[in-house]
Amino acid sequence: MEEAHLAPLLYMLLGVELSLLGISVALLVLSFREHRGRSELLEALFRATRALTRYEYFLAVIDSIRVARKSVAGVVTGRRPTTDLGRQAVRDILKALQEASRRGVRVRYVIYKSPDRLYMGYHYKRAGAEVRVSPVVALNDLRYMVVDEKINVLGLAGKERGSPTRMGYVIGSRTLAGLLLRDFERLWSNSERLEDYAEELVREILGETPTATEDQIAEHLGIPREEAARLLAKARRAPD
Repeated sequence: MEEAHLAPLLYMLLGVELSLLGISVALLVLSFREHRGRSELLEALFRATRALTRYEYFLAVIDSIRVARKSVAGVVTGRRPTTDLGRQAVRDILKALQEASRRGVRVRYVIYKSPDRLYMGYHYKRAGAEVRVSPVVALNDLRYMVVDEKINVLGLAGKERGSPTRMGYVIGSRTLAGLLLRDFERLWSNSERLEDYAEELVREILGETPTATEDQIAEHLGIPREEAARLLAKARRAPD
């Protein structure tokens, strides 16, 4: 008899869960159409998913790159690390990217368009990634990486936009990957190549300091000396 009384309650709870699932899916579609409210969406969609700490997030990024076989596409801040943990994480990420590149994995990153992000942009590039820059990245509080069109590593900033990643999620979902990749391809097609942006900055430096040397440019922009020399020579050959 008790089981008979419990059955309606169980059906009611199931109906509530299905309704919440429907709301979450609807929020997902609306968020990717309008690119707003991503933090609220993630809180609703992944409330049953264990959040990753900052340290675990970096480990998830590294592990996901290590298992990549075809592609890695990411929208990241490109912030230069300032702590020992951050520097070690970057070294491990770059090593994983180099190994992925040797396996034939295509790696693409869009980073924030700012002179202080060239340092990491060129490190990604030297590790085998294609890198572009976009000012739009600073407007998002969501950073993400999609591996092999099925593994999604999501990072959330702190309370302020543009702040470092504080927590993250790893979601295995081809549907979510498809939505993220659609957003990535739109951003990628409207972004500037890292090399073109660096060349633009070198021209600006020469306009203000015509006697600037390759060492000064390399130090100022945080780019490899050989790249600074190449860009400097190209800028000086260009017609006024």
